[in-house]
Amino acid sequence: MKSKHPHPPVESGKESTTPDTKGTAQATPPAVAADPAEQAAAEIASLKDQLLRARADFENSRKRLMREKEESLRYANQAILADLLPLLDHLELGLQAASAGTDVASVVAGVKLIQSQFERFLTEHGVTPIEALGKPFDPNWHEALGQEPAPGKPEGSVLHLRRRGFKLGDRLLRPASVVTVAPPSA
Repeated sequence: MKSKHPHPPVESGKESTTPDTKGTAQATPPAVAADPAEQAAAEIASLKDQLLRARADFENSRKRLMREKEESLRYANQAILADLLPLLDHLELGLQAASAGTDVASVVAGVKLIQSQFERFLTEHGVTPIEALGKPFDPNWHEALGQEPAPGKPEGSVLHLRRRGFKLGDRLLRPASVVTVAPPSA
């Protein structure tokens, strides 16, 4: 006697294909396991596998990000250093000219050119000098090296600049080393 079902029975846990109305094969969902314990064990195994894969993906991403960060830090100053190389070239040329015994005035002019080129380089990279001379002493921007009396000058103002200070944007790179006006002696 022929079976009423045109397709063979589906075995537990296996997918079978059935032809659709157009004659192509379609996957039918796997049959549900009869035993709930087997179902739970299969689901646990599947979830463990997903967890292990997710953990491995996370570790791989973390390691890749760490490598990229290290590389980024290693080469972060590359553009700035490349901009410094012409300054080094000009210093070398100036030293060659000085050792060749040319006149002192041309050597001084060359060094001044290098200084102005270096200051332009700093400005292009956001570094600006701290204005100090004649300004009130500010411990946030100035480093006091000493005090000198100066009649007629306001007490606590900057009298001499020993070393220029610089800032990058609003951040201090190096304070200006200054000598301030001492209070009048009694």
